[in-house]
Amino acid sequence: MPRPIIIDTDPGIDDALAIMLAAASPEVELLGIVAVAGNVGIEYTAPNAAALADLLGLDCPVGRGSSSPLWRTPEYAPQVHGENGFGGYSLPASERVLEPGVPLLARLIESSADPVTVVAIGPLTNIALLMAEYPETAQKVERFVIMGGGTLRDTGNATPTAEFNIAFDPEAAVRVFGFGVPITMVGLNATHQALVGAQHLPDLMASGGPAAQMVAHLLGSYSDDANADSGDTGMAQHDSLALAAVLDPAVIGTEHYRVDVENTGRLTTGMTVVDYLGRWGTPNCDVAFDVDVPRFRALLNTRLTALDSRLKEARS
Repeated sequence: MPRPIIIDTDPGIDDALAIMLAAASPEVELLGIVAVAGNVGIEYTAPNAAALADLLGLDCPVGRGSSSPLWRTPEYAPQVHGENGFGGYSLPASERVLEPGVPLLARLIESSADPVTVVAIGPLTNIALLMAEYPETAQKVERFVIMGGGTLRDTGNATPTAEFNIAFDPEAAVRVFGFGVPITMVGLNATHQALVGAQHLPDLMASGGPAAQMVAHLLGSYSDDANADSGDTGMAQHDSLALAAVLDPAVIGTEHYRVDVENTGRLTTGMTVVDYLGRWGTPNCDVAFDVDVPRFRALLNTRLTALDSRLKEARS
């Protein structure tokens, strides 16, 4: 039986590839997509999520979530994702009615016959609000798979010590990591291993359909610090690696530790702190360390190629 999932996202270039991967994979049933402000403002992320759902032929609902962190001033990343979040790539505007995001999260969790996995690949604001407003519903989530944070030296891309999704709303992250539901953290120490370029997706690039065209543009327009030293090896696949870990757990190797989030430090706000020595109590998080990069690249290539073929057939 497919695993029911909800994607909470701030699309976002790498978010788009993650949503495509979910749409292409029979291991999961995508119950819904909920947008949150992050890479760019909610005025872009929510329409981007809806337009991408249209492109992929998804019949799941799309929600418009939080437009800002719990209390901080938002700091977006147009220098990485472009002003519109898709590196300038344009999709036809969707006519979908976007539901309020946090109530949609709650409704989808409650209405699912099986426990839901929430794949949170943006800032954690919506998830923290779910836990505050619908705590009993949030407790029913089987697992939160989070793209965020990092360990040791590979901890920060927003600041020297903080990854972007966590740094955007560290107060939300504190609430999520302390809530008590199982968490898998796929952080920068893992995603910076998962470099993917067009050369790693030969079947998709040869397909030439709507997904291939968009992916080629996105791979060519993404810019972050991890790619500066990667040469021709590709872009760090942050969000699609988190999604791949749901589809095929063997893609990553994890270890179980307690993780907390710094939200008051002058230099370290947004840092995910891993308790390797076991001094803070019971572990609360499966932390990704190792990545089977060839397995991950092959998964992307085969799944997105099959998706592109279906989209071409639908258009013919």
